[in-house]
Amino acid sequence: MNIPVIQTKDGKDIISSLFFKFLPIQVMIVAMSSINSIVDGVIAGQFIDATTVGVVGLYYSMVNLLGAIGAVLLGGTSVLCGRYMGAADKEKTKNIFSLNITVTLIIGVALTLISVFLSGPMAVVLGATPELKAPLVLYIRGYAIGIIPLLLGQQIASFLQLEQQSKRTYVAIGALITSNVLFDIFFVAILKWGILGLAIATSASNLVYFLILAQYYLTDKAQLKYSRHNIAWDVLPDVIKIGIPGAMLVFCLSMRGLVVNRILITYAGNDGLSAMSAFNMISGLLISYCLGAGAVVRMLASIFIGEKNVAAIKHLFKIVFTKGLALTVALAVIVILLSGQISGIFFPDKGSNVFNMAKELIIIYGLCIPMILFCVVSSNYMQAMQKNVFVNILSVFDGFFSMVIPSLVLAPILGARGVWLANPIGIFLTALLTPIYCIFTMKRVPKNLGEWLLLSDGFGIRNDQCLNYTINNMDDVAQTSERVHRFCEDNGISQKLSYYSALCLEEMAANVVDHGFAEDNKKHSVDIHVICEGKDVQLRIKDDCVPFNPEELYEMVSSDEEDPLKNVGIRIVHELADEVIYQNMIGLNVLTIKLRDSH
Repeated sequence: MNIPVIQTKDGKDIISSLFFKFLPIQVMIVAMSSINSIVDGVIAGQFIDATTVGVVGLYYSMVNLLGAIGAVLLGGTSVLCGRYMGAADKEKTKNIFSLNITVTLIIGVALTLISVFLSGPMAVVLGATPELKAPLVLYIRGYAIGIIPLLLGQQIASFLQLEQQSKRTYVAIGALITSNVLFDIFFVAILKWGILGLAIATSASNLVYFLILAQYYLTDKAQLKYSRHNIAWDVLPDVIKIGIPGAMLVFCLSMRGLVVNRILITYAGNDGLSAMSAFNMISGLLISYCLGAGAVVRMLASIFIGEKNVAAIKHLFKIVFTKGLALTVALAVIVILLSGQISGIFFPDKGSNVFNMAKELIIIYGLCIPMILFCVVSSNYMQAMQKNVFVNILSVFDGFFSMVIPSLVLAPILGARGVWLANPIGIFLTALLTPIYCIFTMKRVPKNLGEWLLLSDGFGIRNDQCLNYTINNMDDVAQTSERVHRFCEDNGISQKLSYYSALCLEEMAANVVDHGFAEDNKKHSVDIHVICEGKDVQLRIKDDCVPFNPEELYEMVSSDEEDPLKNVGIRIVHELADEVIYQNMIGLNVLTIKLRDSH
């Protein structure tokens, strides 16, 4: 028996709740960089000159490169951490955290030194003309101060989601944006430091952001502790291998920016360059929803893959391409309607050529947003599946060739508009690659969602070997216990182990319903996932109640000789099970109980 939709009586399912719980914070993390770029662009246009907007735009390729470097570690560690969490391996999760922080710090120091001492050559590589080189050098040096907190902040923000610290992240994002505005006004409008002031303001706000986030890991509440003695150096190659495909896209976007900037200068002049620079500052905000959804899919899919929970993966995609897609359509409409106002932020003169160029680009891009969701989610899912070769190909095509080739063809004919039209052409071609890859892999057209997701019979656990069910009340506990008993016996599990499995499930689920549901006035449910492999059984019990660690309670009651019947259910489970593992990392209590047939 396999029930793929995990749902409570009020229509709220756990996977949907998780997706929309993590989505806003991921969107904000993606959007904050773009918001800072917008602030810098507005300050530059209002208090310095329009040329400075172009200079900041030239450095945008370097910002993308920093994002690519951070994405290698973020992508690789998030996939591995998700899988280890799904497999209930807490120690490896902690060791990867230590690896991530160590390698990020080393890279940050190296990039800071390069930016300070090689800023002149960097400016030339970024495409600065002799006229623009001097101000770009100043911007590079000022930005260098904040590279280390920028990279560390990116990584820590991701781990804080596993620690259920969304509020802290919201506070840090708000502080970053507010401080950047205040620092920009102080350094540029008041002290008149020009473009150097813009860069220093951004660096200072990055430091504020990092300090707020990092403070949590100095407290006893943190589950992930940094230890230089437990750095998982052995998995660094895997982190890089998994992370490179996602980072490849960001790197290719950086290279694409260099090429497209030169195309625009050649065929559209400084107005075309300034319009593209303004768009680059706002584009991250326009598609922050899509990028945030992709990050959530990668995280949740990695966990479900670790759990070998095929039903949960399918359900996740149904949510993304129904509710999630509807939101992108609404977002696209809003972007198109506000295209003039968005352009006016950077170019107040609505009669100017550069204003009209920017507005036209934003309208064309707005039409592409629903397709972008498909591309981003597909890429992140394939990364979670570790289809690294395909994701590399997808990233290179999407990040570089998809837009550069149409731009080279159309720009000589249509000028800037040719570059703008290269966006929908490239995105459409990119969207075709994933279904083509699935057909190539299956050697036929997939027949259902599972096959389109490459969840063939050989992936994970067969449907007849796993059971998914949801408990809403105490009556469901007894019924589910009976189902688990029959399910285990149907899969060839011994009568004794089938009984033990049902008993363990009943004791722990009843404990959650009896105590966890009563802690507050919210609706709750218990998600049951049972796997039978060979002669062994694994029970996965998830609930969205307040954090409760039965392992700690067992340690207390097991030493209580005066009352041997106290919390007898928890004692029974620990005596029957081979392993009992508790985690609370993504807003859920997750209890994994493993029972093995010793005969």
